[in-house]
Amino acid sequence: MRIVIVPIVIGLLVLAGAAPAVAQSKPDKTISVGSVTTNDAAAERNSFTNHAQDEMRVWEQKLHDFNAKQTTNASEAQTSASKDLDTSWTETQAAWTQLVKVGLNVGTAGANAWASAQADFQAASQKLASTWQKANPEGK
Repeated sequence: MRIVIVPIVIGLLVLAGAAPAVAQSKPDKTISVGSVTTNDAAAERNSFTNHAQDEMRVWEQKLHDFNAKQTTNASEAQTSASKDLDTSWTETQAAWTQLVKVGLNVGTAGANAWASAQADFQAASQKLASTWQKANPEGK
């Protein structure tokens, strides 16, 4: 399972790396309203995607470290916790993939698709954090 995760994450990071290039290829439309500045959808999506990418990297490292600590004599509870983490991680990766796809399609993906992708990623990320706390109460 760990061997499969690394190529997937690398592929997702490559896709996410394309997001800034796509965002930069379009003119930046900034509207100032008083002291509040609102960036266009591409900039907002790019910012959120970059933040999510950072979060994915942190989780990848946490899960890698957690799996490395698992010994061959892991208890049934530890094995169950590891499976729950794998499931939550897979769901978070799927939500991340969708987020990146929608984020890269600023011109064709509507606001509802973006809001849905954001909400799905945030829900999956929160579920992963909750599962992490159950499996690793020390919070390391």
